[in-house]
Amino acid sequence: MKDKIAKENLRQNVRAFLSYMGCILMSLAIMYYLNGTFGILLMVSLGCAFVISAGMTLAVMHFIQIDIAIDKTSASKGDALVCTVSSKKNIIIPAPIIEVYISCCERLSAEKNICQMSLAGRETNTAEINLKTNYSGCASIGISHAYISDYLGIFRFRLKKAILNKTLKISVYPDIPDVPVQTDFLRSSVIFSVNDNDDEDESDEQALTQTGIPGYDHREYHPGDPIKRINWKISSKRDIYMLRLDELPVTKGQVFFLDMPKEDEDEFTLSVRDHVTEAMLAIFNMLIHEGLETTFFLHEKGSWSKFSIRTNLDIEAVQQRLSFYEPVEMKEPVPHEVTGMNKTIFCFTTATGKNPLSAEQIVSEIPNVILIYYQYAKLNKITSEMWAVSKNFELKKEK
Repeated sequence: MKDKIAKENLRQNVRAFLSYMGCILMSLAIMYYLNGTFGILLMVSLGCAFVISAGMTLAVMHFIQIDIAIDKTSASKGDALVCTVSSKKNIIIPAPIIEVYISCCERLSAEKNICQMSLAGRETNTAEINLKTNYSGCASIGISHAYISDYLGIFRFRLKKAILNKTLKISVYPDIPDVPVQTDFLRSSVIFSVNDNDDEDESDEQALTQTGIPGYDHREYHPGDPIKRINWKISSKRDIYMLRLDELPVTKGQVFFLDMPKEDEDEFTLSVRDHVTEAMLAIFNMLIHEGLETTFFLHEKGSWSKFSIRTNLDIEAVQQRLSFYEPVEMKEPVPHEVTGMNKTIFCFTTATGKNPLSAEQIVSEIPNVILIYYQYAKLNKITSEMWAVSKNFELKKEK
């Protein structure tokens, strides 16, 4: 982008200078063939105008300041933002045309990337650019280049020292989709957690029923009933879901972490990241509603952070962290604390078919890990336990 702007600036300078030289040649022709005195006066006028224009422009450019601001520093996906570009001059000499080039990352889209303005005296002039947030995470917008043209439009000088705030950061929050209960996945996660938790026993002889007989009262499961109260042991024996009529203890066995490798950010990569992270938040929301607490690990600034997901406020805290999240190179693809847990581990991965290395490393370190990935990431099957997330955030186990 910068090289392209620099080349275009050079082409404009060459075209303008050739036009000016054409005027000089025309004055020479007038001097020799029509009127010598008039031709000389015309050449002198063009020469003086050239010197005065270049000198005044070089003088005034040192008194110009260019700044950039934005109406809010955090937003949701799809929100509209307004970026304001301002130029200020502290000298009475008028400034010719000032061009400011704006650059924004793939997470944002701008209606234009060039602002043009002029300054007559000691004043400030502004221009607005409408933006839209497209993908979640840490977005950025800034000034890539700024130029000032001389009064004759022959040369364009780059304003390097005039730019104050070169880059601004915007936190874009991922959505928390409202999706139906993923019965198969919840059943799988509960079974894995129960098998890993020695404190819980799925025996049907742990309490007295209303009749005084050891065991729990049960009834057949109906859609909408809480998944956490299904007695999986009895259900497997009867080949039908059976619901306990008492309240089960809260399960604390779910352990998740996010694998988001650093790579070039294009629309495909950002789309994969959004679908995976939003599916993760939706799953956390489902687990909470079913009384299932989770432990979540997120790689931040070179180390792993641990979160306990018990309430909606905990989900919002993770959502906030993801709003300004920037992937970095991971020295440890798997949290050290996770490898020591005697539990089944769930990994949300943004790895793709063209960049599967991080997911393969995780499987090599945790062979029984359950991978959750975006369906259209084209990730090959690298373990027997893989769940694909559709565009509608539905989970389906790969066969």
